[in-house]
Amino acid sequence: MSVLLSPEVIILFIEDVLLLGFNSLAVFLAFNIQKDFDLNQTTALQYRLERLTYLVSTIIRFSLIIKIFSFVFFIFTLDKLSNIIPGAMCGAGVTNASPYGSYVLLVKLFSLYLFGVWLMIDREDQKTEDYRYTVKKFRYFIIIYLFFLIELSLQYLYLSDIDPEKIVSCCGTVFNAASTSFAGQLLNIPNGIVLPSFYTIFALLMWTSLRQDVIWTGILNLFFLAFGLLTLISFFSTYIYELPSHQCPFCLLQGDYHYVGYLIYALLLSGSFFGIAALALNLFLGIHLKILKLSILLNTAFVVLVSAYPLFYYIRNGVWL
Repeated sequence: MSVLLSPEVIILFIEDVLLLGFNSLAVFLAFNIQKDFDLNQTTALQYRLERLTYLVSTIIRFSLIIKIFSFVFFIFTLDKLSNIIPGAMCGAGVTNASPYGSYVLLVKLFSLYLFGVWLMIDREDQKTEDYRYTVKKFRYFIIIYLFFLIELSLQYLYLSDIDPEKIVSCCGTVFNAASTSFAGQLLNIPNGIVLPSFYTIFALLMWTSLRQDVIWTGILNLFFLAFGLLTLISFFSTYIYELPSHQCPFCLLQGDYHYVGYLIYALLLSGSFFGIAALALNLFLGIHLKILKLSILLNTAFVVLVSAYPLFYYIRNGVWL
């Protein structure tokens, strides 16, 4: 049976059709608004466009909410598909079942960030009386829409490319330091280098956030995101599983580990997002958002949560893995 006929994938496509409909309507209206919007005009057309901006903003905000749920459901679907794909033990094996798998995940994540930044711009625009960012935000949404079409195409290529009769590698093979895969090569970097780098970046991040340095906080958040994922896979995950050889980033999402992966990823991704979004809006639109405290709060929660696992393991057992 093709994976396209599995219930989770069908629900995923229904969500995508809904999103495509909402976003297509929004981009059509956004195109007309950015083309003719002129606050100096007092015509009936201008009055209609001003009213339309609220409608389009509402549609896009609603789309973002669906996208967040859709992204979580996509991860859940990968995990469920591991039950019908031979060799797959979790979402890692399913992602590895097609060369498009990793790209779909990255594009979906980046798409969420793009929508999130749009939401920030819209929020600032709603505060102004002169519709200062209206034209720019709708031009930006046209770019997001094109990226969204690429995301949908990649997802279809990925899911239709999975052969449910072909044996795939499980996470134990993919995320193994002896593997020749990209993930395996990353795990060859000694924890003696990765771990101090992670905590050093976090300390610098706290310092720049307290100084409200938007530029350096945004840049450091990019590094924090990369090193956060790397240390989670190479070091912290072994303490969550309590197995030194198990380093899968997907098994964290399973019920055997109380679904803690959803909380860990939500903290890391949202914390880095607010820092990076503040940088992007400052550079491109000159908007100074006061969200660095929220960013460092979420990043700190991430650090405390993942650091607690090795500490409690050591307290209980008196040894490190």
